[in-house]
Amino acid sequence: MTRHFLSIACGLLAAGCATSPQPDLAGGTGGRELRPARAGINVGSLYFARERATEDRSRPVNLERLCEVSLERYAVLPVDARQSDVDLSFKLEASGAFSGIKNIFVNLGLSGNFSDHFEYKLTNVIDRSISYQEAQTLFDDRAFKRDCRHWRKNISRENWARYQILSIKTGDIVLRQKTETGVSADIKAKIAVAEPQLKVALSRSYNLAVSGQGMVIAVNPIIRE
Repeated sequence: MTRHFLSIACGLLAAGCATSPQPDLAGGTGGRELRPARAGINVGSLYFARERATEDRSRPVNLERLCEVSLERYAVLPVDARQSDVDLSFKLEASGAFSGIKNIFVNLGLSGNFSDHFEYKLTNVIDRSISYQEAQTLFDDRAFKRDCRHWRKNISRENWARYQILSIKTGDIVLRQKTETGVSADIKAKIAVAEPQLKVALSRSYNLAVSGQGMVIAVNPIIRE
């Protein structure tokens, strides 16, 4: 608690500290949705996005690697907080996937909606974070090394956003059939056929991750210049 209070104070009061407010990653997905969700996004490291820099947390972001930072080298230990499972069905609506799901159900003669037969969620959820002071220390040292400086200059020419990651929400993504009682053998068979079709459609047509361990679904980025 003290660590994060001091971090927020640094961000609000001290020159040279992070400029973005820290959202609460404990409720919902928190932060900014990473789309597509994937592994390999690390707190403290630098990424860019093909967009103008923004603090708008309502828009999804697709991060691309800019400069990796080794926390061990700087003796920085991220704080990990275990969280409850996160329902990812909001991603289906946000991506427009419900229409594709409905078509699959109709073609199979399957009634009901997605949540009647399937669950799509993040399990083994961890909110991982570092403090503002730690992020600033990493940035001050790493961002001005030759390799990072070179890439940052290239990104700057395009006026693309440069972000340092302060916190992430990570876990294991699962899409699976619900355990239903009192369902006929015919319906169960249709649900079994629908599952692989759904996974292919969501992955290929809507750029949604439907499985994977250590997947990052949300980030808290700091705008960097």
